[in-house]
Amino acid sequence: MAKRITETELILPSLYLMSLNGGRITTSELIQKLRDIMKPTGEDLQILSGRADDKFSQKVRNLKAHSTFERFGYAEYKGGPRDGYVEITNDGKLHLKENQDILKYLLINDFTYTDLTENLRKVEQNQNKKKIETFDENVIIQEGTKRLAEVAVYERSSTLRNYAIQFFTKDDRISCNCCTFNFGDFYGQEIGKGFIEIHHTKPIFKYEDDDLENTLKQAVKNLTPVCSNCHRMIHRNWKKPIEIQVLIDSINANGVFKRQ
Repeated sequence: MAKRITETELILPSLYLMSLNGGRITTSELIQKLRDIMKPTGEDLQILSGRADDKFSQKVRNLKAHSTFERFGYAEYKGGPRDGYVEITNDGKLHLKENQDILKYLLINDFTYTDLTENLRKVEQNQNKKKIETFDENVIIQEGTKRLAEVAVYERSSTLRNYAIQFFTKDDRISCNCCTFNFGDFYGQEIGKGFIEIHHTKPIFKYEDDDLENTLKQAVKNLTPVCSNCHRMIHRNWKKPIEIQVLIDSINANGVFKRQ
């Protein structure tokens, strides 16, 4: 059973939403926007007895009631009961900046609510403040200016991608794990051989002093090769990404390319 979200796991996404909203946001806005980007499930959606709130929105309200932001020095509540808002501080801006790559990676890859909250917890409980490094397939797909802007992420992600392709290549072939499409067969070996996209089924992090080789060996357990079409279908609805097996079943029932 998935753990319920804690106030700690709401800190970074809340700071992110403040920054997008000119540095401040009301509690009502914060509840709705956090719900949109975090996609709560399970017990957190249960309505509280005698209340209009569910457990998720009550947890967001507790950020104010328990002075969570103030305790860390990341934001401050200002204004009165009717016109109150929370405003990010300089320490909050710094905390967000230090972890913006991690947060972006978690949010844009449509991970499950459980994976999202568990990894936000890891970030906030990083007591030794070790640098957490991310791997992002999206940086690989969108080369050019993104590569220049995020060289370190690009190089790490390229290393992971190459390792994954080598791992999943069998008999000199690598095909989509959902529809079995093979780029070399369709476009010709000169153009398409070895091309594939790598889908992250769970977040992959590395602390700066971790052994890269060991990280890669563990990472492939949470990766799967997919064609561009299937990858887009998985992420078509960012609020509810399609599970791999669900997509495979749909392809088998409806698709032109049948799994062997």
